[in-house]
Amino acid sequence: MTDKAMHEKTVLKEEFPHARQLLCQWHVVTWLKKQAARMAASVKKEVKALMGLLVYARSKMEYDEARSTMKDLLGGDEEHPLYRTFLENWDNSQEEWVSYLRGNVPHLTNNTNNRIESKWGKIKDVIKGTSSIDELVTTLITLQEYAEDQYIAEYHRVGSRPRGPDEDPELAALGMQISPFAFRLVAEQHGLATRSNTHYNVELLSPGKAIVTSSSSGVTYEVNVEVRHDIANFCCTFGEDSH
Repeated sequence: MTDKAMHEKTVLKEEFPHARQLLCQWHVVTWLKKQAARMAASVKKEVKALMGLLVYARSKMEYDEARSTMKDLLGGDEEHPLYRTFLENWDNSQEEWVSYLRGNVPHLTNNTNNRIESKWGKIKDVIKGTSSIDELVTTLITLQEYAEDQYIAEYHRVGSRPRGPDEDPELAALGMQISPFAFRLVAEQHGLATRSNTHYNVELLSPGKAIVTSSSSGVTYEVNVEVRHDIANFCCTFGEDSH
């Protein structure tokens, strides 16, 4: 997730050609409203409000209506600079920033890059702007290793983490690797998949593939059984709750 810095997007595309890129919705709304700020006072407020409607549109109909209304406010002029800029730079990449086209991406409801921006701010507190790339990488690796050592030491300290008799070992291992927010989402899905009244019918297909059918809902999933076990469980159970 980026803020539409084209040099960043280009590098990410080169390094992760199969990954889907999303735009920070906060940055999109901010940029679009800045463009509207240049307009006449009589329509400025309404156009600014429409920018938010475009970004957070929950369906294609909502998006199209907001775009049509914006054109009407601009006098119906398709050659208006703001409307042309919008069509040329934003309308053609809706899947990156419009809400209804991002719902199938497991972004854990995180639609901004504020968290990573906050982390960059913390990094800037401990490194020098004059450092070379080699010095920067070495410093970051050292700090990461130090933070991991501190976390593991605290995790294993006697009395720091009581373990209940019913604790699931898979969830316990996963809890060390992801954020509390992500863990709560996974734990909820894990509970749905492992409760006593949950049953699946499994049909093995070609090597590495299986068809899994939920007896309770009748929903069918195709699972890649060659990936890591915990990842496969997460993908399968996450899919069931979303239907």
